[in-house]
Amino acid sequence: MSKLLDLQQKRGQLAASMRTLVDSVDAAKGMTTEQEEQWKNMNNDLSALDKQIEQLERMVEIEGRLSEVPNPARRPEPAGNTPTNPLASTEYMGNFEQYVRAGMSMDIQAALTVGTDADGGYTVPDSWAMQLIEALTDHVVMRELCTVISTSTTTNLPLVADHGQAGWIDEGGSYPESDIEFGVGVIEAWKLGRIMKVSEELLQDTQVSLESEIARIFGLTFGTAEEAAFITGDGNKKPTGVTVTAQVGKVAASANAFTYDEIIDLIHSVRAVYRNGASFLAKDGTIGMMRKLKSTDGIPLWQPSLQAGVPDSFLGYRVRTSEAMPGVATGNKSIAFGDFRQYRIADRGGMVMQRLNEKYADTGHVGFRMRKRTDGKLLMAEAIKTLQQA
Repeated sequence: MSKLLDLQQKRGQLAASMRTLVDSVDAAKGMTTEQEEQWKNMNNDLSALDKQIEQLERMVEIEGRLSEVPNPARRPEPAGNTPTNPLASTEYMGNFEQYVRAGMSMDIQAALTVGTDADGGYTVPDSWAMQLIEALTDHVVMRELCTVISTSTTTNLPLVADHGQAGWIDEGGSYPESDIEFGVGVIEAWKLGRIMKVSEELLQDTQVSLESEIARIFGLTFGTAEEAAFITGDGNKKPTGVTVTAQVGKVAASANAFTYDEIIDLIHSVRAVYRNGASFLAKDGTIGMMRKLKSTDGIPLWQPSLQAGVPDSFLGYRVRTSEAMPGVATGNKSIAFGDFRQYRIADRGGMVMQRLNEKYADTGHVGFRMRKRTDGKLLMAEAIKTLQQA
């Protein structure tokens, strides 16, 4: 932990030095050769620190999960009244963990009845769900940027196709009539799932935090699949990606590069109302190209964050990275910019797990099948614009 703190402090100091360097540049003359070289070196050092910090943060997280040893029998009852949600009760949680480790018995089956799924699985307890959601969030930037809702049925979301217009009126004249035209965006519930095999020996090893490992692995794979769908999904039995619906704000002159002026055009292709709180979203390699861009007077446009956990910014807007974004290549939409809150992610019901006792018995494994249902759509196509390569 001390090493992580040292690196974070070092990053903050380096970012402050970069800010100081930029402030010292003569706006009329731009950066000198010496300042250019100094900026380049500090920018490279910052990238290296970011990677080290990310790796250490991941290790701290993994070690924290491995140190948790589940012991349902010793878990104290929550203070106060019994929770009204049966999936949040200690009894349900303990029985579910016993179901995962040892399989089904009559007593456990009776205890899990409240979470029975129509297809034979059991809804994971709230404590497990939170671990899964945390693991998903680690790997899904879109869930942090967008609006996440819960639905119980297929939902029709009104999309404004035409706001109508007002007009000037002569004294005693008639008011112009114009109606708001609505389109309809249908939020479905597409099913995402996978099976994971666990050895019998691991199931019997009480020193392993099995639920944390299951949550981490399912969260990683579910998160990767969701992120790709939320960004580039074609809507065929999966969410419709933001880059699919978003309008093209600017077409770059090059297939493998972009310029400062083209980024400016992209920003101003988005209406001002959507630029309030807007963000850039791009692949890490594309972010690397953005970090090298300078304004017309030679000032670097990248603004490294001085605070750990706060995203860096570019031209005053937050920058987020997702490897699901297309790279800088012919015809790709390499950068998305705008108000990602207009993208709705709708989760249907809880996450459901089913233990498969016989399917992998010949190899000494037990299967766990996890599934969830979700969808995603951009409500206002004009809220997010993309930079498309030539």
